[in-house]
Amino acid sequence: MRRTAIALIALASAVPMTPAADARVGSQFRSAVSGAHGVVASESYAASRVGRAVLEAGGNAADAAAATVFAIGVARPQSCGIGGGGFALYRSATGKVRALDFRETAPAAFRRDPLAGPGLHTEFTGHLTVGVPGTLAGMDALLVRYGTLDLAEAIAPAEVLARRGFRVPASLSKAMADNAKRLRLFPASRARYLLPGDQPYPAGATLRQPELGTTLRRIMRDGQSAFYGGPIARAVVRDMRAARPETRDPGLLTVKDFAAYRAKWRTPVQGTYRGRRIIGMPPPTSGGIAIIQMLNILQGFDLGAAAPGSADALHFMAEAQKIAFADRGAYVADPDFVRVNTPSLISTVYADTRRNEIDARRAKTYGPALGPPTRPGESTTHISVIDAKGAAVAVTCTIEQEFGSAVVAPGTGFLLNNELTDFGAPGTANEPAPGKRPRSSMAPTIVVSPDGRPELVVGGAGGARIIMGVLQQIVNRVDFGYDIDVALDAERIDAAAGAGGRLEIEEARVAPDAVAELERRGHRLTRLGQYAIRPRINAAGVTPPRSRFDDALRFEAAADPRTDNGALAARAPKR
Repeated sequence: MRRTAIALIALASAVPMTPAADARVGSQFRSAVSGAHGVVASESYAASRVGRAVLEAGGNAADAAAATVFAIGVARPQSCGIGGGGFALYRSATGKVRALDFRETAPAAFRRDPLAGPGLHTEFTGHLTVGVPGTLAGMDALLVRYGTLDLAEAIAPAEVLARRGFRVPASLSKAMADNAKRLRLFPASRARYLLPGDQPYPAGATLRQPELGTTLRRIMRDGQSAFYGGPIARAVVRDMRAARPETRDPGLLTVKDFAAYRAKWRTPVQGTYRGRRIIGMPPPTSGGIAIIQMLNILQGFDLGAAAPGSADALHFMAEAQKIAFADRGAYVADPDFVRVNTPSLISTVYADTRRNEIDARRAKTYGPALGPPTRPGESTTHISVIDAKGAAVAVTCTIEQEFGSAVVAPGTGFLLNNELTDFGAPGTANEPAPGKRPRSSMAPTIVVSPDGRPELVVGGAGGARIIMGVLQQIVNRVDFGYDIDVALDAERIDAAAGAGGRLEIEEARVAPDAVAELERRGHRLTRLGQYAIRPRINAAGVTPPRSRFDDALRFEAAADPRTDNGALAARAPKR
């Protein structure tokens, strides 16, 4: 293996290097926050304030993460909420790790190819696209195992935020406008997120959500049972069954589907990269496997010598991604339904074999098959939390694309996901089945430094683009030595989400001769300017000691400049 790596490094070095200066920050660059009492990074200032307050009141990382998730379901409803699901990684201050799967599941009536044929589902909209939500069960499971708050205490700040309202950020106003056509199909959605004339709430307006507040109060009083099989489930199911001649859009969810839902604790996938331990989320998401596989492949190239922004560094990352995505499409799905050979996919021996397929001078396509381009429009959102003791949570939650299915069941106040559109075709590993969890690209990840610090607690939003977005943060930190905020700001590429196998690139800060060299190697570029709109990555980390005489933990957090700023450092706990 060592000889193979050395040979490949030599081959890479033989290719003329494209000059690349140190990172050039962009016009939207945003500095990280830092402090000694813990940090929260999200896409919502209002939600991160909730998480910060939990830390300042003496809560731990699990408490703050759960409270922030519930709050972001109020303050960024287009991305996350109790009508959706997701994944979380937990790492204790002593280094114990667990993975929590609260991905949505298909209803019992969701048979082999239920989304075939015409209907609203072809526009990723409506009742047929809705899976059983998992966010509430997931956050409850996180709190029970690792938190100090109970479910009602974690929900309480979100309930206040829903009832009192918050200022609509420009991002939410734009999302309302972009999705007005979908939202107005459903009376409860239209009433909640559009003003008269189907206009979006303008930025700066106050959005109050009294029905959501009532739903949250019911859960605070009665617990999970109010949602999973209780009155909230019954309200959703009534809407699934309602006569709807204008949309002809019956749903499949039943109260039994809700009552059967369980969040699942799973064993994280783990690897190493240049002395760091990489902890990722296992299937049914493909994020952890793909990131570790790409890092294993890149281990054989000296990216630091290639230099950030060089044609070599960008080329090798792009080729590694194409290999990982070929395997992802063929082999990764819900492990309760499909045998996923995770140990082989993330083994360094397998990476050595696949690395040999890469041509340092030419872009290629790799088997088994890339399949059709992955739909890029998913919304999703990510939260990274580290508490004062150094425990960390990386949690990615979603309702799929912006505003999910666009359905709000009357009287409930929350959006339902459209996650069932994430299943693949019949006959594939990711084919639909009752009770199955569709494959995801979510990639909450924790990078542990050689001295045992959670150096990077990271994840993102943006569908299939999440994986490369997280991968580049690791490379930017480990290979290029970037600070956490510079790493987030740096240019992005994606070789798997672009239509027709094109390489998407934020080229404005890449040297022109590096861009030209990528084209000479056969990459067909989609140029995105200085910043694309996704992926949106948030990150936190524990900084190294200032000296060998200083063992105090210090924390930093940053929100992607491509999104709203929800990076906050906790102040001294209140006594």
